[in-house]
Amino acid sequence: MKKEQRCFTAEEAGRIIFGASEPFATIWALTAMLGLRVGEVLALRVSDLDFERKIIRVRQSLDSATRKIQACKSNASNADVPMPPQLETRLLRHIAKRQSDADLLFVNKHGRPYSSNKLREKHLHPLLRRLGIPRGGFHAARHGATSEMLANGVAPTVVQKQMRHSDARITLGIYGHVVGDAQRRAVENHAEQIENYAVQWFNWSRLHLLEPSCP
Repeated sequence: MKKEQRCFTAEEAGRIIFGASEPFATIWALTAMLGLRVGEVLALRVSDLDFERKIIRVRQSLDSATRKIQACKSNASNADVPMPPQLETRLLRHIAKRQSDADLLFVNKHGRPYSSNKLREKHLHPLLRRLGIPRGGFHAARHGATSEMLANGVAPTVVQKQMRHSDARITLGIYGHVVGDAQRRAVENHAEQIENYAVQWFNWSRLHLLEPSCP
């Protein structure tokens, strides 16, 4: 049986942002809120941020082993994603405090791209231990974003576009259990609503000495 993927919940993601120092908090926010791959976040350039149109252009990725900028994983990954107001505020604050004129949005004190492995080992995992949150990596934030959106009733085609999967069937193949759970909850809520109305009308009919009609 295939092991279920670790997914950070929205609450866990928020606690991590609250507990993290900058710029890690903003790096994490981009990963958790947008479902970006960490390599894509670390390869973002200041010029990829369009504050006028409220979009972020995902055009490249950082290789975790070599720390070299390369093309995105696939043609579908090369896309624009929305910039929500919460991220806009964080990004503007980050840019205002930056002490580098490098085009890359996130660079270390030596002006080089951050290592995703070091961020995970030296920032994320120690923070998770301190917060008492079960262990997980950056990709669990991407899984969490996908799962939360599907569980909240967002159409799989919309989630596919945000996650930049080449086909909605990939999204459903990985996260079909989330859709199944959401479907069950939707049917149960619908049935509960109908049953509540039936009970209300039954009580009303008894109050008014009316017999409920039968087919």
